Amino acid sequence: MSSVADLRLPMRARNAGEELSLWLTQPAVVRPAIAGASALVCFGAGAIAARNNTQGIMLIGGLLSLVLLLVRPLRMVDVAIFLSFASLPPALRVGTNVGPLTVYPYEAAVVLAIVFLMFSTEVRFGDLIPGWIFLVTIAIFTARGHEAGNDIERLARESQFLVEMVAGFMLAVLIVRAGAVRQALLAVGVTLWFSAIMLVISSLTGLVLSGRTESLVRETGASEAVRLLTSTQALSMAVLCVLAAAYLMGVARASNFVAFGIPSLVTTLLSFSRSTLIALALTVACVALAAMSRNTLVRVGKLIAYGAVVTLGLVPLLLYLLGGSGAGTWLSDQVSAFTIRVFGGVSTNALAVDSSTIARLHENANLERAIEQSPLLGHGLGYAYQLPFGKAGEFSATLGTTYAHNFYLWWLVKAGVFGTVMLAVFALTPIVRALTSRSVPALICAAVAVGLLFVCIVDPLPLDPPNALVLGGILGAAMGFATMARSGRQTGTPGTGRDLRV
Repeated sequence: MSSVADLRLPMRARNAGEELSLWLTQPAVVRPAIAGASALVCFGAGAIAARNNTQGIMLIGGLLSLVLLLVRPLRMVDVAIFLSFASLPPALRVGTNVGPLTVYPYEAAVVLAIVFLMFSTEVRFGDLIPGWIFLVTIAIFTARGHEAGNDIERLARESQFLVEMVAGFMLAVLIVRAGAVRQALLAVGVTLWFSAIMLVISSLTGLVLSGRTESLVRETGASEAVRLLTSTQALSMAVLCVLAAAYLMGVARASNFVAFGIPSLVTTLLSFSRSTLIALALTVACVALAAMSRNTLVRVGKLIAYGAVVTLGLVPLLLYLLGGSGAGTWLSDQVSAFTIRVFGGVSTNALAVDSSTIARLHENANLERAIEQSPLLGHGLGYAYQLPFGKAGEFSATLGTTYAHNFYLWWLVKAGVFGTVMLAVFALTPIVRALTSRSVPALICAAVAVGLLFVCIVDPLPLDPPNALVLGGILGAAMGFATMARSGRQTGTPGTGRDLRV
């Protein structure tokens, strides 16, 4: 312990300010001061949390962010990934109203991660130019929607989701530039496994998770089939596409499919989404065209064969082992419903009578009429392109008047030809740079981005949080890997796998 003599101030101190600063740097003073301040902050956080849960959670989150900033800023990336994509109960995804906006904890974490990385990473302004361009575009058409008198809450909602896509782009670029890809992948793996377990528990027990829960009894006849759409769905779809592309490029390991593939498949099975099949098909086609090698084509055949073996071999084996148990009945209903809705639902005859497909064709007709009214600059964000329909209070009678499943027609209505050109600059610049960089990870991300962009014709990822982060993140990763390859920090010939080990 320091004695009283240790606290004596140096006689050579020239003024009272220097004397005070020297005294405050003494261990006998600093440690008790830190302990006292920590105790005071903890007491204040507990008191506020007891009086107001939302404010208490915000304060605790702010303190956690401060600790991460001082100790290890890159850990904020892990927090942002988990909060954004984990399947959590609704009580843990409570937003805070800020004017017409509803700000969620994961959005604050993403912003803080971007800020932390900007201060700790060397990043060139040119790497983020596509993001800045589209951010300005969003601001322009937000202002246009406000001038047109569009509903302020819907305007704020639409602009918020589009900004999320830009945030995902910037965060991914910064992660690549900071060399934190492996750390981010570890956080993704933890998030996927946690979410897969939560989804299985929810499907078995009825545990409520944040998102949508739909019974498929009427559609498939399976009594135990429940469709669970959570924030993990789009991430799982992107991960499966990355794994397929990495395998075709010869850089995936068997451990990757265990660490990332299994939980992603579980999430996909329980979401009963056809979008994953579309994204996978486009990703595989893009990789095959980009690589243009015999080995890649052979791997395409092997990938299809492996998928058939898992589907036709492993699933029946599990059903046989589980027998007539409750788990076996549950799994049988999931597989049956998935086969009917996903595989059978993509046929021409099924789509012709599918209520969702008919509703989307009705949407497209209304969108096309709205585009004709203002083709150049659109109507601005928040514009309602169709009248309410259905029962009062349902989605079709509220947000359904401004929401559309075809993202590109939706964007043409809101931003016209000019906005669509800016969207093309934002989305195609990373893809083109990645395809011309000859970097394996850049090519993989570009192929996945093509698949996800194609999915936006039927599933508008930028209009659903946090799906917008997934699309923006893939584009940002393509941009980051491409710029690193061009700057000479990352090299490799496609197919050799020298510059990527997922």
